[in-house]
Amino acid sequence: MGAVLSQIAKILFSVLLFSAATAHAGGYFLPDRGVRAFSRGGAFVVGCDDLSALWYNPAQLAGMPGTRVHTDFALVHYSMRFQRYTVPEIGEAYSAVENDSMPTPDPSIAVSSDFGLKGFSFALGAFAPYAGWSNYPESGPQRYSIVVSENLAFVVEAAAAWQPLEGLRFGAGIAFMTVSVSEVYTVSAFPGIFGAPEDRDLDGLLQFKAEDLFIPTAVAGIWLHPGAWIPFLEGFELGFSFMPGVSVAAEGKMLVRLPGHIYFDGVTVDPEEPGVGIYFDFPWTVRAGVRYCVEDFFDIELDFVWEGWSVMDKVEVSLKQASYYRDIPTMGDYLLVTRPILRYYEDIWSLRLGGSFKPLDWLVLRAGGYWETGAPPDEYFSVATPDCDKISFGFGAGVILGAWEIDLGYMHVFQLERDIPVEISAAEQVNPSNPEDATPVGGGRYESSYNVFGLSLLVRLDKLW
Repeated sequence: MGAVLSQIAKILFSVLLFSAATAHAGGYFLPDRGVRAFSRGGAFVVGCDDLSALWYNPAQLAGMPGTRVHTDFALVHYSMRFQRYTVPEIGEAYSAVENDSMPTPDPSIAVSSDFGLKGFSFALGAFAPYAGWSNYPESGPQRYSIVVSENLAFVVEAAAAWQPLEGLRFGAGIAFMTVSVSEVYTVSAFPGIFGAPEDRDLDGLLQFKAEDLFIPTAVAGIWLHPGAWIPFLEGFELGFSFMPGVSVAAEGKMLVRLPGHIYFDGVTVDPEEPGVGIYFDFPWTVRAGVRYCVEDFFDIELDFVWEGWSVMDKVEVSLKQASYYRDIPTMGDYLLVTRPILRYYEDIWSLRLGGSFKPLDWLVLRAGGYWETGAPPDEYFSVATPDCDKISFGFGAGVILGAWEIDLGYMHVFQLERDIPVEISAAEQVNPSNPEDATPVGGGRYESSYNVFGLSLLVRLDKLW
C-alpha cells in the first residue's frame, strides 16, 4: 500500500505540467486588431489611416497631421467543437464538446499629435491583441487539455514618426506588454493498480493564475511612395514593419482540488497556494506590403506576414519556494519537482488582400481576406493549442461627419477542420506517477472559427476646434 500511495502522491504535482497559456489563432492570439484593419482582411501595413498604426506600422503616423483621439471596441467570439476519438485502451465513446465561453471584450484607446511640427507625429496608445476565451465541461473528454481559459495580453506603446521628404516616412515605438494567465484543467492520479486511466474519481483539478506585468518590446516601420520620385509609379506605395520577440516570465500561484478518491483524504498542500514561475517566448513578426491607391477614392493592398512561432518549443515551469504534499498515508511528506512542457510550434505565414472604396465624400466601404498557416504540429495539437490553417474575410463601413469618423466592421475566421489520429497524438494526459498508462488526449476532430464585431470612433480635434 505504501508504494501505491507513493505513486499517487507524485501525480499531485502534475498540475504544473500543462501549458501556461492557451494558444489561439496565430499561435496565442489573432494577428489582426482594429476595426478598419480587420475589415480589410488585415491588409493595413501600407494603407493604415488610423491609430492602429501603433500595431501595424508606426511610420504611417507621419501621414496623420493634427491631433487625433481614436477609440476602438471589439467583441471576439471563439467557437470550437471537439469530437474526441475513442482510445483503444479506454473504450469510451466520447460525446462531442463545444466552447461555451462568453465573447471576449477588447477595448483600446490612442491619441496622436504633430504638436505643430511639420513632418513629425507622436502617439500614445493602450490596446490588447484579439484572443478568444474557452469554457468546457469540467468532466468532458477534453478536460485533460483545458477546462477554462481566460488569458489576457495588454500593450501600452509610445511612438514617433518622421517624414523627412515627400514619399518617405519612418516610425518607431517603445511598448510594454502585460500578460495575464488564468486557467483551469484536470490531471490524473491513476496509479495502475486500481481504478482506470481516465477514472474521474482519480482526477484532480487545478486553477492556475500568473502574470508578467512589465515586458519591454518595440516596433519599427517604413513607408515609401516611389511615385513621388518616379512618375510612372504614381499610385504605388510600399510598407514594412518589424516587431521583435519577447520573453515572458509570469509569476503567480496555483490552487489545487485533490482527487475525490478516498486515498486523498487528509492530504494537504504546503504552502496552500504554491508560488510558481512560467517562462516562454513570444515570436518576432515581420509585415510587408504593396498598395495601389487612387487618391481619396479607391485602394487595394497585398500584404505578407511572417511570425516566428518556432521560438516556442517548450514552456519552462519552476517553483518559487520548496513545496510539499503533507500527510500522505504511510509516506508522510513529498517534495515537489518540475519539468518542461513541450510545444514544438512552427513558424506561420499569411497572405492578406484588402482595400477600400469611397463612393461618397462621407462614406467609406472596406473588404478583404487572408490565408494563414497554423502553429502547432499534429502530434502536439489539442483543445489547449487549437490553432489551424485558416481563411478569413472581413468587411465594414465608415461614416465621416466633419471631425468625426465612425467605423463598423465584422470579421469571420474559418479554421480548417483538423483531424488527428489517436495513434500519432503526443499530447497526453499528465500522469507522471504512471506515465506508461497515460492516455493520448489530442486524437479527434476539431472544428473551430472566430467571429469579431467592432466599433471605432476617431475624432480629429484640430478640425473640431
